[in-house]
Amino acid sequence: MGKNRSANDRRHVRGMPGQAPAERERRSLRHKERELRAVVLQLRAVERVDHVAAADERDACFREVRRLAVTPQGLVSDAFRQALWPFLLGGRDLATMRRTGGAHTGKSVAKAHRDAAQVEKDVERSLWHYDVLQGMKEAERHVKRRALAQLILGVLAANDELFYFQGYHDIVSVFLLTLGHSKTTLRVLQNVSETYHRESMRSGLEPVMSMTRLLFPLLHAADELLFQHLHESGVEPYFALPWMITWFAHQLQHFGDVARLFDVFLVTHPLFSLYVSAAVCLESREAILRCECDFGTMHGMLSNLPRSMDIEKVIARALVLLHQLPPKQLQQQSEVKAASALDMCTVEFPYAYQPWPSVTTPMLTDVLPLRPRQSRNGNKADFAVGSWQISTVVTAVSIGVMGVACAYFLRDHVGLGT
Repeated sequence: MGKNRSANDRRHVRGMPGQAPAERERRSLRHKERELRAVVLQLRAVERVDHVAAADERDACFREVRRLAVTPQGLVSDAFRQALWPFLLGGRDLATMRRTGGAHTGKSVAKAHRDAAQVEKDVERSLWHYDVLQGMKEAERHVKRRALAQLILGVLAANDELFYFQGYHDIVSVFLLTLGHSKTTLRVLQNVSETYHRESMRSGLEPVMSMTRLLFPLLHAADELLFQHLHESGVEPYFALPWMITWFAHQLQHFGDVARLFDVFLVTHPLFSLYVSAAVCLESREAILRCECDFGTMHGMLSNLPRSMDIEKVIARALVLLHQLPPKQLQQQSEVKAASALDMCTVEFPYAYQPWPSVTTPMLTDVLPLRPRQSRNGNKADFAVGSWQISTVVTAVSIGVMGVACAYFLRDHVGLGT
């Protein structure tokens, strides 16, 4: 009887609530780590051969990295990101290495650069709010702050057309904490600053503000009832400006979530931060609709939304929305004036360090289209059906990528397989 009770106890433990999902998640993580190790080894092999001859292999590597980056848990750890972020941002390109080899990072730059004083002020207040920095010794924090200042000023010194903005130090902090302080990190930062963040680093904010103004047309297309509620409260879309220009690095405290978002931003369209911002609002739909239709109350609530978001659901929803209403189509449908920022995002992308043909190919297939807009006097209940259909797609994407079996499904259907 003792043996029987022991067996029953073991069965009871195995059947405890949450045990099976946790085990599936661990198996999924181990499987993804094996896939990441495989693609890193493949990439190293490709880098040893002729660049032209290996073009197809490089494109295959990109497709696999992109597939892994957009599915749950992203690139998983700093070890994999140290191998793959430089690949995604041209950090290992020989021409880039020659161009940035003489970049200045010393005290002479700190004294001479026009933005040096503001950089120093922001750096002295930095490297506090991420969970991975809690408990750090002050001496180590001081060393990292000096490295942070050198990287920022090194990027600015290499390109006079780039201007520092408050929040840029948060972006650089993510690369510093992930990749370390090295010439490769500097090259990566130069490339991402001159492309993805170029409009934020103009002498004025109007270009990036024009990008932010696309948020409400995007929400209007996705959920008219939600848009109307926001519109009636009097809020402007600029509550999302800090989210977009810092890639949420300033708003989130869990560093793993920040790195997870960076994984996706580095393999998608430069306007994807706009779609993530829209997804944050869409995933918080019920809370927004319950919020008092008052400017101050609404703005305060919206500003804090990223702190409570489900990162995987938001990414999944943003990916669906990106395919339902791509940036060029969104720009054409909106009444937002086409500023240089929009031209950069829709015309100049992909960038010179992104030679992979697959960079502009769809990541998802069989995505339901958005329902046509109704008039302002339309039936709100009818529109709710459209929102339910969109939510169904998002839920399917979010749940479908969690298991090992579904990872193979995505490989065949996401359009990223080799």
